[in-house]
Amino acid sequence: MSLQIFPYSLVRYAGLHHQLFDNLKFNDTEKLLKSLGALINEKEQLKNCFCDALYPIITEQQDDKVRQLLINIKRQIFNDKKINNGHILHLPQTVINNLQSYLDKAEELAFFLEEKALKFEEEQDLNRKWLQQMALNPELQNGLLLSSPLLYEQLKNFVKKDSRSFKQKEQRILFSLLRYLSRMAFKTSPFSSFTYTGLMTLDQSGTSENPGAVAQVNSRLKLNNSIFEYLKAIIKKHPLLNEHLFVKLNLTAEIKEDKICFLSNFNNIESFQQINANSLQLIVYQHLDGYHKPVTLKNLIDQCAIYLENPSHESIKIYLIKLVESGMLEMNPGFSGMDEHWDDKLLLFLKNLKREEPSVLAIIALFERLKDYRRVYQGTGLFERYNILQQAEKQLNAVFADLQQEAGLPLYSAASDGKLMAETPEITAFSMHQFVPYYFSARHIFYEDCFTSESLVLPGQPVEDFVSKTDELISYLLPLDVMRNEREKMIGFFLKQYSNDEAVALTTFYKDYYLYVKKPEKEHKTEEGLDFSALRRWKEAIMAKIDQLDHANENLIRFNADFFADLPKSQNLAQKSSLGMFVQFSDNEDGFSGVINALLPGMGKVSGRFLSLFDPEVTLSFVQYNEKLFPDQMKLELNDASTFNANIHPPLLAHELELPGGNNIYPLAQRFNIRDLKVRYNKERKALSLHSADLELFSYDLSLESFYNRSNLYQLLAHFNPDARVSLQPFIQLVDRFYLDKYPVPAPDIFVLPRIVYAENVVIRRKTWRIKTEIIPLQGLAEADFTYFIRLNNWLDRNKIPKEIFIFLRKRAYQAKPEGKREGLHDDYKPQYLSFTHPLLVGMFKKLLLRAGEYITLEEVFPKPDQNTVREYLIQWYNN
Repeated sequence: MSLQIFPYSLVRYAGLHHQLFDNLKFNDTEKLLKSLGALINEKEQLKNCFCDALYPIITEQQDDKVRQLLINIKRQIFNDKKINNGHILHLPQTVINNLQSYLDKAEELAFFLEEKALKFEEEQDLNRKWLQQMALNPELQNGLLLSSPLLYEQLKNFVKKDSRSFKQKEQRILFSLLRYLSRMAFKTSPFSSFTYTGLMTLDQSGTSENPGAVAQVNSRLKLNNSIFEYLKAIIKKHPLLNEHLFVKLNLTAEIKEDKICFLSNFNNIESFQQINANSLQLIVYQHLDGYHKPVTLKNLIDQCAIYLENPSHESIKIYLIKLVESGMLEMNPGFSGMDEHWDDKLLLFLKNLKREEPSVLAIIALFERLKDYRRVYQGTGLFERYNILQQAEKQLNAVFADLQQEAGLPLYSAASDGKLMAETPEITAFSMHQFVPYYFSARHIFYEDCFTSESLVLPGQPVEDFVSKTDELISYLLPLDVMRNEREKMIGFFLKQYSNDEAVALTTFYKDYYLYVKKPEKEHKTEEGLDFSALRRWKEAIMAKIDQLDHANENLIRFNADFFADLPKSQNLAQKSSLGMFVQFSDNEDGFSGVINALLPGMGKVSGRFLSLFDPEVTLSFVQYNEKLFPDQMKLELNDASTFNANIHPPLLAHELELPGGNNIYPLAQRFNIRDLKVRYNKERKALSLHSADLELFSYDLSLESFYNRSNLYQLLAHFNPDARVSLQPFIQLVDRFYLDKYPVPAPDIFVLPRIVYAENVVIRRKTWRIKTEIIPLQGLAEADFTYFIRLNNWLDRNKIPKEIFIFLRKRAYQAKPEGKREGLHDDYKPQYLSFTHPLLVGMFKKLLLRAGEYITLEEVFPKPDQNTVREYLIQWYNN
């Protein structure tokens, strides 16, 4: 079996250079802390020297009044209070000299602190001024236009404010700016103008070629396909336009006894339905069953009228709409919002209607303007871009409001708090198409991808060695395959429910499996018990092997192939496979290494989201590489009712599996119908297999969205292929458990967990500090920013925590939801860059702590930005 790295890898670039943040650094922080520590130590030594000298004098004093005066002096000195110099007349000269030395040192320390505090305030003000200038950064403002228009608007006044008199509003803006800018400089997400994407190839000669210092960044604006879904929902209710939509029979519809049975899917909420096989629904079923040509609702009404006495066009239409709402029929314009070119196809669809239906003229004009806006937007400045977004918002919502009025649909109001159509409405007993009015703000109309056409070239050998080691590690971690549990349950249920040589219709298997296994699991929030003794033994063996390592410590733990050599093996389901990873490489005097941020499936999953930005040759290569896998099986891409924009991608296989309510992107001739598929048990492989006649099918989830968010049928079908899906997190948790078990109960307030490295240079986890939030120093109400800055940095030094880290306010790997506490916000689970030598970032840290859970998690910054450009690579490879 040979390993082949896919010839094109994606590169995600940080939008700003990290060195810009040097402007926020309080210079010589470490030198300051060292000098301050030395002064404090000297002062404490002189204090102790004086107190030691004073003690015998106090004990020998006969006069009670004088003795009390001396005791008061000692107490005042010990507590760093001012003293009455008149009282020292009773002391010997040598003791007075000791006291004077202490007082001089205390005065020197006070002057030092006063001087540095003044400098600190001056630098904080300079930092605020710098941040006001950075607020004008074009990349930042471009991103804010489409992610936070409100913040963009606030910046106009923010940059004019006196930096020395920021009020609460300005402090909030400052906090938001710091978060955006720090992510642009130190992370490779989110996408759009904050970061940009490019391609990387490998050079076998060992050379590398980087793009220029400032890469040319291009922008591409796309329409949010939620606009399409919303318009489609309006048209379905519009009394004139809906007759031009195409109607087809639900893929799963079939007559059983005297019922028409089918699986409906609305916004990925699935339901098994049945209606009587008589009257008009039977006529419709018989007319559409096996009929492959597009049929409009108007044509279908006319066809039905032939079979009815005294037919009424409107009454037939009302009944057919009810059949659509039940899920027996599906109605759409003949293409999907998941199609990369849905907006062009929508215009073509509407233009074909303009002679018959004048209502479409305003929609046509709207989408032509939106197309013009997209073209102009990419080549114009910020002011014009802002105006474009405002105009688009105004015009789009006005056209939709007129259409809703024509259709008799409710209009959006702030009180109605409308939701995007992608969200799931309440489903009634019969109808599943409840219309929810929505207002599209400027930020919800377009989304932007930024990319560079400049290609990055890395030396082939070190990258290939790294990928080979990663592939080897995955093979050792196959017992942790997250797909195996469900596959085993599916096999067990099949053998229990049916004969092991029976071919069961996929829809029947799905219905039975959901009814008897998945539904009880969800209702009782438990999983059907299976025998995982092999996995338990494997985990116990791992823990025992870690205990034998003699080089493991809180800083670093290393593994290699020898560590896994005598562990229980797990049969690899896929002798052929495609895998991927997000990785950040480091290449410096310590050698070549990389940090794996995530393991991924291969075959273009995740990459697909960006393929339209680059040469079509890249997409074609994916299809060619994918089709070489398992040539004896037909490979199908899955697609359901999801309308998630980031799932939009060109076809990555030669065929697609068509599901009820699905948003298909492949031509009809390249689709397989779910109703024709059977499930069998393969005795040789001891696995379930999917078949169309005698042809075995492998079905793949190749979209960006987590398949756990997809429909239940989609999730089930994602298991009908031999790929394993391994995450590093369960193995990391085993390592962490070993370290945590060493601590007594109750656990310490700070856990230090090591950097985990495989085969010398494959880093699978950065060094981590898990800290109880309540022990972190907080700034007192009357405490100056400088004093807190010093106190926090000293606390970090005492606990050997680095000054530059990424913070997770909550981390799901460690964080149990505390009783009575809210869940964290989405951003709380993402890493946020912090440097404790930057006063404004310390201020941001204080605000972040207000949202923290019971523990926060800190991770080391690695690779170091000052040694390696902040980039992340999406590398995919094939085992053939």
